[in-house]
Amino acid sequence: MSEPQARRYLKSLPLRDANGSSELPADAEYGPDRRSFLKAAGFTFAGAFLAGCHRAPTEEAIAPLVQSGQTVPGTASYYASTCGACTAGCGLLAKTRDGRPIKLEGNPDHPLSAGGLCAAGQASLLGLYDSLRLQYPLHQGREVPWDEVDRGIRGQLDSIRRQGGAVRVLSGTITSPTTREFLQRFLSGFNDARHVTYDPVSCSAVLDAHERTHGVRVLPHYRFAGAEVIASFDADFLGTWISPVEYARGYREGRQLTGNPLHSSYHVQLESRLSLSGSKADQRVCLAPDEMRAALAHLAGRLARQAGVLDAGDPRSAANGLPAGVVSFCDVLAKQLWQARGHSLVLCGLQDVPSQVLCNFINHLLDNYGATLDVERPSLQRQGNDRDLEVLIGELNARKVAALFILDSNPVYDLPEGEKLAKSLGQVPLFVCSNERPDETARLAQFVCPHPHYLESWSDAEPVSGIVGLRQPTIPRLGDTRSVLESLAAWTGNAKPAYDLLRANWQAQVFPRQSKERNFDAFWDQAVHNGYAQVIPAKLSAKPFDLAAVRPALQAAGGTDSGTILVLYPKVGIPDGSHAYNPWLQELPDPISKVTWDNYACLSPEAATKMGVAEGDVVSLEVPNREGKTGLVELPVFIQPGQHDRVVAVALGYGSIASKRFAQVGPEWLEAKPTLGENGLVGSNAAPLLAWKGGTLQYARADVKLTKTNAKHTLASTQTHNAITVPRHLAPPGLERRPIIEETTLAALAGHAAGDPAHAEKQPDLWPADHAYTGHRWGMVIDLNACTGCSACVIACQAENNVPVVGKDEVTRQREMHWLRIDRYYSGIGAEMQVAHQPMLCQHCEHAPCETVCPVLATVHSDEGLNEQVYNRCVGTRYCANNCPYKVRRFNWFAYAHNDQLQNLSLNPDVTVRSRGVMEKCTFCVQRVQEAKIEAKQRGEPVHDGDFQTACQQSCPAQAIVFGDMNDPTSHVARQRKDARHYQVLAELNIGPSVGYLKVVRNRAESQKEQQHG
Repeated sequence: MSEPQARRYLKSLPLRDANGSSELPADAEYGPDRRSFLKAAGFTFAGAFLAGCHRAPTEEAIAPLVQSGQTVPGTASYYASTCGACTAGCGLLAKTRDGRPIKLEGNPDHPLSAGGLCAAGQASLLGLYDSLRLQYPLHQGREVPWDEVDRGIRGQLDSIRRQGGAVRVLSGTITSPTTREFLQRFLSGFNDARHVTYDPVSCSAVLDAHERTHGVRVLPHYRFAGAEVIASFDADFLGTWISPVEYARGYREGRQLTGNPLHSSYHVQLESRLSLSGSKADQRVCLAPDEMRAALAHLAGRLARQAGVLDAGDPRSAANGLPAGVVSFCDVLAKQLWQARGHSLVLCGLQDVPSQVLCNFINHLLDNYGATLDVERPSLQRQGNDRDLEVLIGELNARKVAALFILDSNPVYDLPEGEKLAKSLGQVPLFVCSNERPDETARLAQFVCPHPHYLESWSDAEPVSGIVGLRQPTIPRLGDTRSVLESLAAWTGNAKPAYDLLRANWQAQVFPRQSKERNFDAFWDQAVHNGYAQVIPAKLSAKPFDLAAVRPALQAAGGTDSGTILVLYPKVGIPDGSHAYNPWLQELPDPISKVTWDNYACLSPEAATKMGVAEGDVVSLEVPNREGKTGLVELPVFIQPGQHDRVVAVALGYGSIASKRFAQVGPEWLEAKPTLGENGLVGSNAAPLLAWKGGTLQYARADVKLTKTNAKHTLASTQTHNAITVPRHLAPPGLERRPIIEETTLAALAGHAAGDPAHAEKQPDLWPADHAYTGHRWGMVIDLNACTGCSACVIACQAENNVPVVGKDEVTRQREMHWLRIDRYYSGIGAEMQVAHQPMLCQHCEHAPCETVCPVLATVHSDEGLNEQVYNRCVGTRYCANNCPYKVRRFNWFAYAHNDQLQNLSLNPDVTVRSRGVMEKCTFCVQRVQEAKIEAKQRGEPVHDGDFQTACQQSCPAQAIVFGDMNDPTSHVARQRKDARHYQVLAELNIGPSVGYLKVVRNRAESQKEQQHG
């Protein structure tokens, strides 16, 4: 088709006009346009937001006649800060353009995260430009000035102080030492005052167990880099457990395939559902939750006999009810751990104190304390105390609390029996909430004191004892908000800006904990520049390991059930309900299921067959609560290979009112489709299914009743195929397996470590000689052995390249727009099933099939090896997408509106905002390539390897992606291409992809399989 023909054809198609109104017939089955979608989502320009009566006074800005030299219009500035998306406290660099943040990247110098940043951290930028954030303080739902709020709160507090009433503060984990200091000052003014901490996903049992075994309630700091053998019992440390970015970096360091002979850590995962960590394990064992404690006890008994410590009796007595294969596997694992004592690490993610005590005992026997886990310099990232939380809920129900302050938390949504808790909160005489959004809890408060986004205010964070990070504002506050620190200071009569409070506390509390700098100003300036300071950890006196605490845990082990067990877990994209507002995370495909915009009830294929349900069938989950009533949640079924047959797994974090903006949206002619969940929310809140037991919140319970309903619900998945291996009896000769995922073993690789990579033999073709590259030739290599599938790169690419969100309906039509996807493949069956993750993007082929079929030359080849897309030429024939063997080109179906002035502030001005009817794809972040070349030219130097990174490369916690100049033999990418593991996907097509991959390496000997199943 010629260009005129293509234009006439497109002109004849029914499209939307510039205002977003439809020219389609009323019965057309097309999804909502972006304008309608985002308008309903709340990312719209709010007039009241900009013209609020309590907004800071307007100041006229006059451009200076003489440029300061510190900021240059049109160029980026970077501010070192600390991520506030969760309690992990990763270091970040906020990229700003003309006074507005447009991209968040990891701080490569930070001692914990070392340059990585997770998907939630990358996406937290979007929350800054959310017009549904609270913009001013409220009293009984009415907008009021801050001085009126402070007078009202202080007046009631004075009365409570005189009467001796109980004051309680409920918050999530506060890693800020300055906020904790002012919180203690605030509470010290009352006779009966207490701070209660909880986490939306609790690790309370880990801290409680260390209180029993070490005499101090701490969360150890785990050091994966020094672990040669890692055994994880249901702890998804690469996905959502405590600090996954830090753990992924340490995990990667232990699997570098270095030394002679080659060395890599050995990772064992015992779990009931397929997690991200389980997908990377060298050996994975599927255990039901009620079998975990027995397996830990058996392992502990074996090691105790080996160490001659604590007569544990017959080690097989604790294994009653365990499958024989699991018992044999634990016997082998005990030997491997013992051989690596002092260089091993055993983790437990269960919310069960006896199980955690057994895990501590195992690490104690292996001499791991002080080596691969540290209680002298503990983690401060999750400090929730479930026992204190349960006591507080009892006090609220009994109306014993006179004043309750909830700081940046949503317990009505996060906790079981939320409706009952909401009624109790309504009876508290003084209820103050300091949240960022009008969530389920904030809507009930008498006073709502909104805090700013973490990119708008000064604060600090100490995620690990001795590493204190700073947060600094990167943009003036977009509303009349006030930080928790400033509010606490105001209520104690010391009202000051957050900067003054923070600096004074650092001078008094943080500066004395170091000896490197003698001058505080120099110390402060360096900390602001770096984004953190390393100081002496607070002294913590842990007692010697208490063996007496182990005996009750050993005796409590054993006994399994035969019924269905419910397992509740957080997702990588939606770690908890506080992220439910974020469309980038809602549309991020789950790394395992590849489903977007929903949570669901995961069943194994065998369990689904036995129950007679298929994917999308709706089931009801019923559980009894403490009052004998029944909690019920309805969810669609998702069939998940690798899951235990007795387990139904459900993700938390969905069904929040913050997601209501996304449900049932579309133009007026589109009939609203029924949705699951409460009042048309995205997904269903599974928190009512949580249970209290022994002073801890339980995320696994055996009293669930699963019932099939007659309803159906469509799941929006970005990958509907799970395997790439074709059975031999079904495949034509020679095509049993396409080399999409290449794997090898550590032993096989050791024998060919010095060899050349195995390339597919180039076949004769009709192409002319390869392009001549006299300058740069850009290429990429992705290490599949390092890639964890965490999907941080997907969000990084989306933020960098202005990739739009399309909504669930469009994803179901396979019209997602992500330029980079993570393909997930299964191989093997049952216990032998293995998983591989593969980032897939435009391969920038030497002889690109897309270039030969474009009738208007919209896709062309550059003299530096890039496959470029000329948007102004593209007429949307989509021939290139049909001809692409990797299926990485995206067609922009709709005129995505950009009339939201607030949301538009998040757009990268260096990247074209595409219009409808054009093809999009990865550009290797060509804008970063050009910027690096310009800066090098200004310096009078060539571009050096490492001068810049692509967005996906920069965000990767595992450093799995390498990009650079293939013409430079000293570059990292050129060296990687010579690696023995290097291969190219579909190289047999002779199209010369510029993206290569390094094979997956399985550290799993055949003898281990035989011992396991013997």
